[in-house]
Amino acid sequence: MVRTSVLVLVGFFLFASAEASAASPDAGTARSVSEASKRVESARAALATAVKRIEKEPPANADLDAAVAAVEALKDALTAGAGFETEDLEYAKTVLAARRELRTHREYVDERRAKVHIHEFRRRIDGALTPLNERMAKLTEKDPAPKAMDEARASVEAVKKLAEEGRPLTKQDPKFAAYLTEVDATLARHAKTLDERWLQQSAQKQRGLLDESRKALSTNLTELGKAWSDEKFAAVDKAVVALQKQLDEGKPLEERDRAYRAEADKARAEITQARRRMDELVVQAGVSRVKAELGPPHEELVAAAKALRARRPTPEQLGEAKTAAFVVRKLVEKYEPQAARSQAIGQYLTEVKNTLVEVEVALQVRSLDAARADVMQALRNLEKRAVTAEQFEEAKTALVVLEKTLETVHAKNPAISPAAAEARQLLKDGRVTMERRRYEVDLQQQRVKVDEARKNAAALVTQVQKEAPTEAQLQEAENAVKQIGTVLEAGAHFTKKDRDYAIYAKETKERMAELSERINRRKTVLAAADARARLTERLAATKEKLETAKRVSATDADVETASKSVDEIMQLFEARAELERQDAGYAAYAERARAEWLKLVEALEFARQARALRRITGEALAAASTESESAAASADLRKRKALYASALEKLKACQDDGARMVKENASLATVDVLVGGSPTRPQDVMAQCAQKAEALQAPQKKADAQLRFQDGPKRAYDSAKALLSKGRKSEALAQFNECIAEGRILENRYPDVKEQRFDVGGSSMNVLELIQACVKERKPLQSAP
Repeated sequence: MVRTSVLVLVGFFLFASAEASAASPDAGTARSVSEASKRVESARAALATAVKRIEKEPPANADLDAAVAAVEALKDALTAGAGFETEDLEYAKTVLAARRELRTHREYVDERRAKVHIHEFRRRIDGALTPLNERMAKLTEKDPAPKAMDEARASVEAVKKLAEEGRPLTKQDPKFAAYLTEVDATLARHAKTLDERWLQQSAQKQRGLLDESRKALSTNLTELGKAWSDEKFAAVDKAVVALQKQLDEGKPLEERDRAYRAEADKARAEITQARRRMDELVVQAGVSRVKAELGPPHEELVAAAKALRARRPTPEQLGEAKTAAFVVRKLVEKYEPQAARSQAIGQYLTEVKNTLVEVEVALQVRSLDAARADVMQALRNLEKRAVTAEQFEEAKTALVVLEKTLETVHAKNPAISPAAAEARQLLKDGRVTMERRRYEVDLQQQRVKVDEARKNAAALVTQVQKEAPTEAQLQEAENAVKQIGTVLEAGAHFTKKDRDYAIYAKETKERMAELSERINRRKTVLAAADARARLTERLAATKEKLETAKRVSATDADVETASKSVDEIMQLFEARAELERQDAGYAAYAERARAEWLKLVEALEFARQARALRRITGEALAAASTESESAAASADLRKRKALYASALEKLKACQDDGARMVKENASLATVDVLVGGSPTRPQDVMAQCAQKAEALQAPQKKADAQLRFQDGPKRAYDSAKALLSKGRKSEALAQFNECIAEGRILENRYPDVKEQRFDVGGSSMNVLELIQACVKERKPLQSAP
């Protein structure tokens, strides 16, 4: 049971550790108790240092941020080593202490951050209150400007916004809560002052406007009482309306300002008196004055009504009737306000309106008839076989005219309603007819476009089949086939509406596929012909280059040129591999050409080997001869030795590598190698190389001996003499010993040069004499103390 509990506890801590690691991927998990302890202790020390820094007043923002980061670092360190808390007692004690510090320091850091924020909010609020109080002080002036009022109100809102942002901090500091309460009271006082000043200014402004409207009404009413005129009557009526509008706009102020409410009540009384006076003046003027102005136009309207009753009034009569109706309608509207105040005027205007309605109805019926006739004629034009776009536009315009005419007539009038009903039906039927004809014409035009595209494509495809077409002609034919698809796509909506066109479109797509296939076949045939021509040309050129590469005078460049030409043939095969699957004739030709190409590859390989043999034998012999001649003529022993060595190396390669190549490929024995401009068999060239190598042994050995004499005993002797002249006897003795040793080695290794004399120190000596001279010079140095 105890063991089970321990396992459960360990599992819990491991799960908690895994969750902590997942929550903080950057922290990582400690790999050992030692590492976990180091991380915790380091984080505790860093947190203590960070907390120490924020104890000063006021703490810097950077220090506060560093303290927050230190708290998180300690938390991450504890999380990283959570798995070891149940494994090591000392580490568990450390973690327990660290967790207490974490809690204490975190609370302290949060408190310090809160105080800094509170201080910052107080500073910002105080900074915003100062200009607000200054603006409010300016509002005590007699007539503050509207701009000053707006600025003061904006300042109030700004301070209120700051106070709301800092209000969550009141729970952490009672003093700050009391401070915000004072700020709220100040803002409320300022807002009340602003409202009072606004009300005072608004009431004063509205009172002025109300006074102006009252004066205007009084003035116009006085003028109307002196002498009647329609203009004066209209002016009074307008003044009444304006005064009433001012009263409506100032209605909210009446409840808050008693003085303004008193003025408004006076204005309402004046409106009532003005209307009563206007009614009295209208009655006094009577209907005679209205008849004086409206009578003549009314008589003309009556005459127009009589003319309209005829079966076919002339255009002039229709025009006169329209003008008379317009004039009478305007005069009736002019006297409508007076008719409302006088029964006699109202009765007279009713009589005039009856005649006016009769004429207007007749005119509207005539207008409807004309519009209907235009629509019917336009629809008849659409039924013709060849319909133009202009005729569709004419029909559309005629329908719009009929629709607008219907909107202007009194459709409910019994005299008009039958014609209006017929016009509405015609409008509905006409739109259906136009849409039907539009569809039929569009379908017909679509088929014409498809037919034209098909004919054009068929002609171009036929053209590329008859002659050797250019690339541009093939592209033109392909574009023509694609154009059929473009035209079909433009009329795709017809396939859903018309079954015949859908069948036609399907057949056209099949025709497109057929034309595309013909173009592709033609392109394949042309490509096959071009490929055959290119292969034939490349094979012939490669044969010529191979012949050049096989000549006895061929160079590496000739062989490389032939090799590139052979590779290009292979590239031609690869580039046209798809063409072989498409064209059987080209496939058969390519197979034959590939067999011929394999022969060329074999010939190229033999040419390469022949060229390598000539380079190793004939050219090597020539180069060795040149180097040996240069060595014999050179006074520089080192250069002479190097030239002899190089020449012998080339001659040895001529014998060994040449023999190996001939052995590996017996056919190479029959090739010619240029030696001195004359063709020679490889065996003879290799024999010459052997003879030349044997002849160079003696001069090469002599050059080696001379160089060994110069670098050995002679150099040691000269060096010893120079050291002796400077009094450096011990060093000179070592050089004399070196001279004797090197002389003995040279004497034994090269016995043929014992008697050869060399220039040493201005005198002629052989090797033995130089050794004796060194022995003689050494004796006094050996006996010297």
